[in-house]
Amino acid sequence: MTDDEAPTIDAQRILVVGHGVAGRGVADDALAKGHNVVGFLDDELSSPDVLGRLSDVNQVVHDNHVDTIYFAIPTIEAGRLREFIAGLESDLRLSMLPRTYKTISTEAVGIGDLTDVDILQLVGRRPVKHDLLEAEALVSGRRALVTGAAGSIGSRLTEHLLQLGAESVTAFDWWENGLFHLANRLGDSRLRIVVGDVKNRRRVERVFADHRPDLVFHAAAYKHVPINEDNPTEALANNALGAEIVLTQAIAVGASHAVYVSTDKAVRPANVMGASKRLGELLLRDLAGTSGETKLTAVRFGNVLQSNGSVMETFRRQIEAGGPLTVTHRDVTRYFMTIDEAAQLIIQSTHLGENGDICVLDMGDPVRIMELAESLVKATAPHVKIEVTQLRPGEKLYEELTYNPDLATSTDNSKVFIIKAEDELDVPVTKIREVVTAARDGALDDDGARRALITMGFAIAPPKTELP
Repeated sequence: MTDDEAPTIDAQRILVVGHGVAGRGVADDALAKGHNVVGFLDDELSSPDVLGRLSDVNQVVHDNHVDTIYFAIPTIEAGRLREFIAGLESDLRLSMLPRTYKTISTEAVGIGDLTDVDILQLVGRRPVKHDLLEAEALVSGRRALVTGAAGSIGSRLTEHLLQLGAESVTAFDWWENGLFHLANRLGDSRLRIVVGDVKNRRRVERVFADHRPDLVFHAAAYKHVPINEDNPTEALANNALGAEIVLTQAIAVGASHAVYVSTDKAVRPANVMGASKRLGELLLRDLAGTSGETKLTAVRFGNVLQSNGSVMETFRRQIEAGGPLTVTHRDVTRYFMTIDEAAQLIIQSTHLGENGDICVLDMGDPVRIMELAESLVKATAPHVKIEVTQLRPGEKLYEELTYNPDLATSTDNSKVFIIKAEDELDVPVTKIREVVTAARDGALDDDGARRALITMGFAIAPPKTELP
């Protein structure tokens, strides 16, 4: 169900959770449409029609023969929401007021704003809203280039840059069809569509020479862990060498800023994907030493909601297909951020920290994927089963944001911190360049690429031919 669609509701006995502006607005609208609102639950506010706290829900439901709950606290922390849903004992219809700018800031909310329970609400923190005034001053009137622009993060980043007043945005990607849909969706004359591969140094050189970007955002990457495990040469060529090619050209054309999009999987990587992204970070740090007027920074993300391949999108598809939901381990946890938070952090990193630094978003506590799946099933599809499979090749039980928390320093934004140099690997950069170039040129096979990473000190699985 979309945010614009109201759920189909016959005359029902409704309990509204939340007695604030949103809750009262939903209740008034329901009453005006002939529904029966038995009362409210609220932990903070008291009133004759507040029948108890959120923890009293089952007793209130029983005493008042409630069959529908409207949850109208859009700012509630996700952990409290999951706890509330887990505690429901009755088979009730549950509709939510989504955590969006509209529902948080508006003065009038009706039942048309309600949706079914959404994954975003079950994992989201209160959204981290970045002050984009400095970013707007940096972007407005300047030329930007985004690699991986047809992807979920790259396309949202492209959209944000246009909204911030960029003179032009060059959308660079090998995925022609994705670029076609991006151009049609945005319909902006400032958008420049360029097809190309970040591994093709000469193509990248020509694109940068033609468009001469002031700001470069390198979001292109192969990111699916199992696929990267089976294709390590391509992972190294695309994720590491591609990063160096793009960053080198940003320096060559005199761009003022270039940002490399990394991942929390680059911290103590147990898989090829994480190792390839960590090599990209190391190459960036080396280039920063001779980048002149070009400031190079990296950003590390957790699991980006709504992005292609996210576990959240997998759960959506599995529920739509009738299940089961698959979880690879009962104890696996992940950090989460929204796609808008990701795009905003990429832009904001241009003016945080110093040349060669890594920016990381404070994403709160990691979420147990099993707990997330259980809450989602209970709230939206009680008939759907959950199956525990097994960890996929290269998958970790938990991710980290830094090798050493003592290296993290605060910034003007309390939700963003900076990671200084992390020297966990003693590998000459010349060796890194040699390996990733050989991977690109076909001089290294997949087993050779895996052995090279192990020799560098990465704790990844050996080639299958060498397994006991």
